[in-house]
Amino acid sequence: MASLKEAYESTIGESFTGLKLLIWAIPLYICRSFYIEQNSIMLTIFGGVFALLLIGFLTESAHNVIEKKPELVPGINVLSMAFTGIKTLLALAIPTAVTIALGNLLLSFIQIPDKTLMMTVQIFIWMFLTAFPVTVYLVFIRRLSFFDTLNLKKVSLGYGDAFITVSYLIIKLYLIALVIIGFITYMFWLFVGLDNALINYIWCIAVMYNLVIATNYLAKLSEELYSFTEKDDKKD
Repeated sequence: MASLKEAYESTIGESFTGLKLLIWAIPLYICRSFYIEQNSIMLTIFGGVFALLLIGFLTESAHNVIEKKPELVPGINVLSMAFTGIKTLLALAIPTAVTIALGNLLLSFIQIPDKTLMMTVQIFIWMFLTAFPVTVYLVFIRRLSFFDTLNLKKVSLGYGDAFITVSYLIIKLYLIALVIIGFITYMFWLFVGLDNALINYIWCIAVMYNLVIATNYLAKLSEELYSFTEKDDKKD
């Protein structure tokens, strides 16, 4: 299975990645400010545009890993990222809709009196079903082609690994953030306090790093799953 440690090291080891993520953390910080201020109009407008660009940015980052480009984190090409973001949303629209509909349908038939057990079942079902759009994403980032996601053979091939990844990746990234950002937050709490802009900005930087690391990891997983099968297909 792909190594999260390798994804982390390749992310932080690339030149100018830190500077690029510092820039990307700024609009995330602005979105956070709109949310705290309960400015729903600006949050919807600005946040929607930023979300589209962010999706394109992460997808292009994953594609760069697969293409083994020297620049893992792409430059800020707004038009390219917006176009990639739209393609990504189109590719994931149907799998996501199916996942939500099927999850709600299955849970409507399950009634368990014990709340803890019911919550456990809900988590398992949603994580199992979420593997579907994750697998589609693993296929999509290889060529950024919507039609590749219709290849059911490829999707079924990676489903099991995607299911394991959903839980494994979330837990690992949470632990990384807890250790690194937790220490910084603790130091701010001791000497400065948490009610200041700098610590909030640092949290936004941490979110961006985690997103890029996760995308890098998914790209490496995609390579492990599909690189050999694609080579065999070309031979045939």
